[in-house]
Amino acid sequence: MITIIKHLMIGAVLLFAATANAGLFGGGWKPNPNVTLFGQKLTWPIPSLCVGAKAGVLPDAGVSPDGLDIKIPYLAVSIPFPSLLMKAGTNTVEVKLGAIDKKGDE
Repeated sequence: MITIIKHLMIGAVLLFAATANAGLFGGGWKPNPNVTLFGQKLTWPIPSLCVGAKAGVLPDAGVSPDGLDIKIPYLAVSIPFPSLLMKAGTNTVEVKLGAIDKKGDE
């Protein structure tokens, strides 16, 4: 069991530390956790939770391509959705849940 955990930890370190072939593979934690495989970058921001008076006292909720936000008195939860950044030549397309953003040649 310990050897499996060691292998998983080594694999995770190599995954996030790998840089090869001009950005085809890689990963990082900042500004949001991301993994790059074959030049396509998958980003999944970390959810947040706020408890107490700073969370607000009015209920609110919202859904957007960026994520889900829920607020009730003294509790706020933000759950971001993943996004995929795909590149082909000079064209760049960002795919989010319910939205597509194209940048580059049109």
